[in-house]
Amino acid sequence: MIDGILLINKEEGITSYDVIRKLKKILPKDQKIGHAGTLDPFANGLLIVLLGKGTKLMESMHTLDKEYTVVAEFGYSTDTQDLTGTVVEKCDDFVETSPKEIEDIIKRNFLGKQLQKPPMYSAKKVEGQKAYDLARKGIEVELKEKEIEVKIFEIIEYMWPKVTFRIICTTGTYVRTLVHDLGKIVGCNATAVSLCRNKIGRFTLDSSVKSSSLENEEIREKVITLDNVGL
Repeated sequence: MIDGILLINKEEGITSYDVIRKLKKILPKDQKIGHAGTLDPFANGLLIVLLGKGTKLMESMHTLDKEYTVVAEFGYSTDTQDLTGTVVEKCDDFVETSPKEIEDIIKRNFLGKQLQKPPMYSAKKVEGQKAYDLARKGIEVELKEKEIEVKIFEIIEYMWPKVTFRIICTTGTYVRTLVHDLGKIVGCNATAVSLCRNKIGRFTLDSSVKSSSLENEEIREKVITLDNVGL
């Protein structure tokens, strides 16, 4: 049995549980395993896997802030709020919005504590069923708003209609929803076309193992022991 945590760089196109499933094939059969925060299939970046006694750190991990880089494309929105969805609204004649205008809108509307409604295409459960399963069946449900906090929301690259943002926020924040809501206020819609989680607390993507190249020996070498987790 391995105790500790493992930092994984989840690739695009797979689910967080796909990573767990892959690890289960190469770890001992009795290995206890979980993860501290789902990443959408279209996203890539840091996924913290909890091993053995490390699974007891789940609650502590949820108190850590998360840092993302997201590319927003203005001009349209999709039903999933990301590039995997179906376009539901387009703005064919929208006017370019300057970085200064976007920054002002962010300062007025998105920084600090706020209530956010999870997107329908999410893993939130409604009467035991995941919201995205209901959404795919065409069943609409009202998801409850949750308090989140956005600590940093800044432009790091501007190439209109694509704008890249750095966001630091609390656990449970849907970054693609921040992009979607920003597009609504700007007045031309927006969709998250790329999303990477760079940090969770002090843990960084630079120290992670690629999910596409997991091997048993490498896993044992990369495990952070409970004494070194620092929580």
